[in-house]
Amino acid sequence: MDTDTARSVLEANRRDGYTIPSATLYPFQWNWDSAFIAVGLAHADPAAAKREIRTLLDARWENGMVPQIAFWSDAEGYFPGPDEWRVGTDRTVHAAVETSGITQPPMVVPAARYVYEVTGDEAFRDSVLPDLRAYCEWWLRERSDDGELVWIRHPWATGMDDSPAWVGPLERFDPGEVSYVREDRKDDDLADQRPTDWDYDRYVALVRQGRELDWDEARLREASPFVVEDVLTNALFVRACESLAALSADASDESEATRWREQAETTRRALSDRRFDDERGLFVSYDLVADEPLPARSIAGLVPTLAGAPTPDQFDRMRETLDSFFDYDYAVPSYVGPEMDTDRYWRGPVWLNTNWLVERGLRRMGAETAAARVREDSLSLLEREGFREYFSPETGAGRGSDRFSWSAALSLAWDGDGTDEGRMPIGLGRD
Repeated sequence: MDTDTARSVLEANRRDGYTIPSATLYPFQWNWDSAFIAVGLAHADPAAAKREIRTLLDARWENGMVPQIAFWSDAEGYFPGPDEWRVGTDRTVHAAVETSGITQPPMVVPAARYVYEVTGDEAFRDSVLPDLRAYCEWWLRERSDDGELVWIRHPWATGMDDSPAWVGPLERFDPGEVSYVREDRKDDDLADQRPTDWDYDRYVALVRQGRELDWDEARLREASPFVVEDVLTNALFVRACESLAALSADASDESEATRWREQAETTRRALSDRRFDDERGLFVSYDLVADEPLPARSIAGLVPTLAGAPTPDQFDRMRETLDSFFDYDYAVPSYVGPEMDTDRYWRGPVWLNTNWLVERGLRRMGAETAAARVREDSLSLLEREGFREYFSPETGAGRGSDRFSWSAALSLAWDGDGTDEGRMPIGLGRD
């Protein structure tokens, strides 16, 4: 693997304290992108990895939320930019920066743990712990109805916005007349890969509802037509709680360590008891507005392995489901089913960040052969196509943006981890 090129991609995309996902589409700091980027930088440039996490947490809201986007630079001409979100700079606790009004899966917490385990920097650990704790507390206080599972209120907040899983909730509401100019279609080829205008109308309508209700989570819980318990977000919330417990224990705060271990177990058990679909052999998200499951065969349904959520019987059933995801030249497609499109965003292409999570999850469940397949296919795609945003599971063709940061970063992480579990930092491996 060309680690020098991977480093050069990250250096070219680095700004003052953070790394943009790509120069062509994503010119600001994105939440879970930065978390994956920090994982790779932990091996290549530990100082940059620590600063990546610290800069992201500097955009934390006073209520604890870490936003999806931090607009550290001029966003004129970008949609949806600060003028669309209208959050202002008075909500952030550390720095006066404009942000989006939603979050993303809490990958930053296990990523911070990973960086700490690679670097052993106790000052970094102590610096980020209060912000990580505030973020996990926000999820429980603002985004959970029962203290067990957490919910999201925008497809963008899942990180997998174009997933077929969200079609049902989105088609149940009329966005009305929504006027805007999209900035995510740079050419005809890329336009065909992106979400349709039908999807985008609804994305924008949800943003405008949020700002009309001043981003008040209680009011939005009652009013939003899109309130979903996403299984990938919940799996990463379990991992976030486990990581917060480990960091707290390392800092000799046993009370906090116990608190977050117990929360991890509570959410893990709820995933197992309430969100496993035995017929499909994977976990499925849940629409809280319609009070019904969202039974898409999405890679999100495999990620709860990272949380250790499947019982032995459930994982036996999941092994059968894995065959349908592995029945391609390159694993793991982001969706398998009637709406699969191997060129369109989250409707079928292989993404390396979800491959990274699934590989770690399979290792946690003891499925070493399946995990090795995911790792080998991921490395093959990188060797073949370079650091693309996503890839066709059928042909391996690179799609989306080129010189994509988390693809470069995760190539460094795979190279740094090796295949020996003893060498793997446990922030994203086994507990």
